[in-house]
Amino acid sequence: MALTMLTIQQISSSADIQAFIKYPFDLYRGDPQWRPPLRMERKDHVSESKNPAMADYDVAYYLAYRDGAIVGRIAAFLNHVHLKSHNDQTGHFGFFDCEAVPETGAALLETAQDWLRGKSMKRMVGPSQWSVNDECGLLVDGFDTPPVMMMPFGRPDYQSVLETAGLTKAIDMFAFQADLHAGYPRPKATQMMVKLADRDPDIVIRPMRPGHYMEEVRLVMDIFNDAWSENWGFIPFSDAQITHMAKDIRPLIFKEGFWVGEIAGEPVAYIWMIPDLNSAIHDLDGKLLPFGWAKLLTRLKVTGVKQARIPLMGLRKSYHNNRKGLAVVAKLCETVFEAARHKGFTHCELSWILENNASMIRICEQASAVPYKTYRMYEKTL
Repeated sequence: MALTMLTIQQISSSADIQAFIKYPFDLYRGDPQWRPPLRMERKDHVSESKNPAMADYDVAYYLAYRDGAIVGRIAAFLNHVHLKSHNDQTGHFGFFDCEAVPETGAALLETAQDWLRGKSMKRMVGPSQWSVNDECGLLVDGFDTPPVMMMPFGRPDYQSVLETAGLTKAIDMFAFQADLHAGYPRPKATQMMVKLADRDPDIVIRPMRPGHYMEEVRLVMDIFNDAWSENWGFIPFSDAQITHMAKDIRPLIFKEGFWVGEIAGEPVAYIWMIPDLNSAIHDLDGKLLPFGWAKLLTRLKVTGVKQARIPLMGLRKSYHNNRKGLAVVAKLCETVFEAARHKGFTHCELSWILENNASMIRICEQASAVPYKTYRMYEKTL
């Protein structure tokens, strides 16, 4: 049967933005690997009043319709922090979801390209929501397991849609999975680095200081902005974004999952583990009312979540490829894994890691973590 006419509309009203947010919940409902995020968090993510990063974007939101029903969505946007940092006339796209009809995806991508061309952009990169500091990349391998929190979900056919539309690989990002009860004894190199950290009086591994949460977050994000400053697509976290993120994620923070490494009294590295919220809200359809709150708190505090994620870790650039620096990172990993086992976690995802970040990949491998998902950033010359 022939498809009826497809129309794509740029949207701006509150009702349309709400429909834009809601669409993936309807599209993926019933998919065994789909993990509905919290709807209120998704709403805040695109809110100019709730998300301070929105001040840095010019955004065009689009919905695709067929017979009056929504069958796809996309956002095209300028990230002015990226443009200032990289000066590369690159615009971005994200929030790409659509029916399993290739022409729908192609039309959405062409619409995003046209908008970016109109803004004098010469290159389009994505998908991302909103930057490499948020959810980013298209899942191209690892569809047999659900995503952990703050990692993208997608169907296998999306890769063909993007590539048929002329987008090509910019870079891949790996998610590593560690079985916290496996991989022992550690490789000799790891054991050697941990022993070096244990024997060196200059090296101190300490947990988050109680009562100093915001101060500690600002400290580790300062390390983050230094550690990752030369990575592909990097843009720094602003003070406002750091404060916003810290408040949002605080309910998931536990002392034993937040460690800082010091050398001669200087904080040079950190590691940050959180429980996988997706594991606790998988059956709530993104809703906390009327009974979702009780289920979420019970799962987080009583029955426990077995999957964890390390979304943030870093080592100051001055200690990259430095023996003491590597010893600190090895000790941080082993310390947080041991703490996680005591908290009842069985698995931990380390994500994401750029495919060209050989040192971080080596650290994951020495921790007996294995790559199990690949996310791809695409690009196209406009």
